Amino acid sequence: MPADVTIRLLTDTDLPAYKALRDIGLQHDPEAFTSDFDTASALPPATYATRLGQPPDDHFILGAFDSSGAMLGAVVCQRQARLKQRHEAELVGMIIAPAARSKGIGKALLREFDTLVRKLPGLQQVVLSVTASNAAAVRLYEGAGFVRYGLQPRAVQVDGVYHDKALMLKQL
Repeated sequence: MPADVTIRLLTDTDLPAYKALRDIGLQHDPEAFTSDFDTASALPPATYATRLGQPPDDHFILGAFDSSGAMLGAVVCQRQARLKQRHEAELVGMIIAPAARSKGIGKALLREFDTLVRKLPGLQQVVLSVTASNAAAVRLYEGAGFVRYGLQPRAVQVDGVYHDKALMLKQL
C-alpha cells in the first residue's frame, strides 16, 4: 500500500465521496453488486448514513484516502440484528477505485476491517459474497482468511448474463 494512504472510519462528511466511489464501482463492475447503477446513482448520499458507525456499533464503513483526501476504496460491515444471528456480521460493498487497484489498498482495508470487527462483542464470524469469476477478489479474501463454503448460481444478472456468487466465511 502506498505510504500516503490513510484508512479510517467514514463520517457524515464523507458520504458524498463514498457515494461517488460506489457509483463508479456500480458502473465499472456491475456484476460485483446486487444494486444497479441507474437506481443507486439517483439516490442522495444521505441514503448511506445508516451504514455509518464506530465499533462497538453493529455497522461501519471504512475508507481508504490518498494524501489529497480522495477516497480510493471502501468496505462496509453490517452485523445481524436478530438475536440468533448476532454472532455474525457481513462484509458488503468492498470497492476499490479502478485506478487504485493492485496497490495493496484492499489488503489494508481488510486488515483494519478485521481489527474493528474483533471489537464487536460476541461476534464470531464474518460472511461475504463475491462474484465467483473475479479471481483477484477471491484471492484477496482468501489472503485475508476467508474460506469458500458455497456457491450461489446465477445470483446476479447483468445485461442478460448471469454471474455466480462465491459465499465465503471467516471465523474470528
